[in-house]
Amino acid sequence: MGHAERLAPGGLVFLGMMSLECPLIPPTLANLAQGYPPTSGKWPRSVVDSDTPDFVARANEGWLDLSREGGLFGDDLEFLVAVEIEVDEEVTDWWWARVKLAESWDIMGAGSAAALGVGFGVPEFAMLSLAGDVIVCGTAGESAIGTVRVSGFRDLAGLRKLADWIADWPTTRQQEKAAARRWLESIGY
Repeated sequence: MGHAERLAPGGLVFLGMMSLECPLIPPTLANLAQGYPPTSGKWPRSVVDSDTPDFVARANEGWLDLSREGGLFGDDLEFLVAVEIEVDEEVTDWWWARVKLAESWDIMGAGSAAALGVGFGVPEFAMLSLAGDVIVCGTAGESAIGTVRVSGFRDLAGLRKLADWIADWPTTRQQEKAAARRWLESIGY
């Protein structure tokens, strides 16, 4: 099944893969960015308890509000989402696919069941603005689901050090090493 078919249930229209040479933050690093808090204390988030009636619909509303307010996408409704790619016959990795939000969508329910999580109402995704400066991650805990928005992450010293470590670690996959190095160079590290 291709990316278009996997992303469609969530209401994401697949527009193509970003070049592996683009100096974007690697998806695995983008997922970890939320663990490096800003000086203000916490990243903006939307959290809905799983026992709340219509929790998936409410989590979808929270994702939309957080994403729109934070600049994940503009009026064109286009952004990037991390998808699994085949590097060679034995190795897979994650990279960015360009998508557009369809008129009808369900990121936290059908999307999480198909490609953006580990089941209906269990999101695990990383999204990135086209400019590469806003990350929105889907999260699931034991009793709640939601989204976290991270911006200004280029200035997070801990995240830059982690990227440098990933780029130099002997067992890091080559594609991820190269992506981490390109991203660090693009931000002047």
